[in-house]
Amino acid sequence: MEIFQQYESSSLNQREFCRQNQLSPSTFFSKRRSLELTQGYPKSGFVRAEVVEQTTRYQVTAPISADMTLTFNNVELSIPLNTPAGYLAQLIRELSS
Repeated sequence: MEIFQQYESSSLNQREFCRQNQLSPSTFFSKRRSLELTQGYPKSGFVRAEVVEQTTRYQVTAPISADMTLTFNNVELSIPLNTPAGYLAQLIRELSS
C-alpha cells in the first residue's frame, strides 16, 4: 500500500513511476485497482493531466463592405467598388435614356 501512496504523492505519471521503481506497469495498475475495489483504498479526487496539443484561436471579422452608392432620379443603387468602368458608363447611359 505504501508504494501506491508514494505514487499518489509523486508528480510522475504511472509509466514513469513504474520505470523509476522497476515495476511492471500492468501489474502495478492491476494491483492498485484491485486494492481500491477490495479495501476501499481512497482514490484521489484529481487526475493527472498532460497537455498534448496547444491550440490558438483566431477571430475573423467580416470584411467591410466596399460598395459605392449611385443615386439617379431618386433611385439608389449600390454596386461593388471593383465594377468595371465600361459597365458603369453603359448603365448610366441606359438610365439616362
